[in-house]
Amino acid sequence: MRTEIYKLIDFFSEYLSTANFERNILPLKIISVSISIGLLIVIIYLIFQIRKDIQASLETITESATISGVHKENLIKGWQAVLDKMEKGDEADYKLAVIEADKVFDNLLKNIGYQGEDMGERLKQITSAQLANINELWQAHKIRNQLVHEENFQLKEHEAKRVIEIYKKALDELEAI
Repeated sequence: MRTEIYKLIDFFSEYLSTANFERNILPLKIISVSISIGLLIVIIYLIFQIRKDIQASLETITESATISGVHKENLIKGWQAVLDKMEKGDEADYKLAVIEADKVFDNLLKNIGYQGEDMGERLKQITSAQLANINELWQAHKIRNQLVHEENFQLKEHEAKRVIEIYKKALDELEAI
């Protein structure tokens, strides 16, 4: 095998070292241009195939993320209950509104198809490319957990409004409300 490669190298070096270099290099130019054109065609073909695959994937994701009419109606009712609690203006209702908003969003994640034992596991599956405010959602969910697990947790009105706004932004982005 090595001797064949050496023979090939010797052939090309002898071929190129002859006096008619310009005449001898022309076939190599033609071969390299042909290979370049062929590779360019392959690259263009692959780009179109990848675009088709990406389009098909996006359509599948869109279809799976679409909420059925019944689920959307329940989600809107749940979200309205959150807003009603926020309008009452006392800390207990703010706490209930945050807990309810977390529950509404968790139900949405379940309906879309995210798996997991709890909302934390479902949130771990979401990237910032899928949901722009995922980091804010984590903060809102942590506040909800503090409300549930810390008996003396104080929730101020501005903080409750900020948490509700985070959930609203995520629901809007997912076109759920």
